[in-house]
Amino acid sequence: MIRYFLAKGDRAGGATIIDGLKQVTCSNPPPRVEIATLGMKTYCTTCKREGFIAPKGPRRKGTAPNGKEWALSGDVNICGCNPAPVFYAERGMMVTLAPHEIEAWRQAAGLPPLAESTRARRQYDELIVLKDEQGHPVANQRYRITTADGRTFDGVTNGAGETTKVRSDGPIQLTIELLV
Repeated sequence: MIRYFLAKGDRAGGATIIDGLKQVTCSNPPPRVEIATLGMKTYCTTCKREGFIAPKGPRRKGTAPNGKEWALSGDVNICGCNPAPVFYAERGMMVTLAPHEIEAWRQAAGLPPLAESTRARRQYDELIVLKDEQGHPVANQRYRITTADGRTFDGVTNGAGETTKVRSDGPIQLTIELLV
């Protein structure tokens, strides 16, 4: 599983991250932005309230220089909105979670483990490559892939225009949205 680091200026619906670590930045793609951690301030134009970034989903252990865990794509904004808006990263700075890390998170969250047979059955995978009209890869494009069974995969294309792989038990219809 790949999750992308959130930064000042990233959005979740009407919510925007308004805080970031001045000493930890990313400039791919430009401009340079400050990377965010959990609990950092946000403002939501939908409910007109200040809020903060809250964790959702598996994450690797580790903290930023301010002692807090990194904010990652898929984390949520806590404001007055219900359901809580979900943040999507706008750059390709990522962390990759190994299957054992996902299982540890599922156990800590009180979720049942993924059956070995379920993982072994995932025999199909799709890697989508985005290209422009001239056939050149489209790098750093935010996207959301939705499978026919309702799973969603959010991310940013890499330098080769590739999305994350989508695995399934058999052939499945995929819908891809390009996010701006």
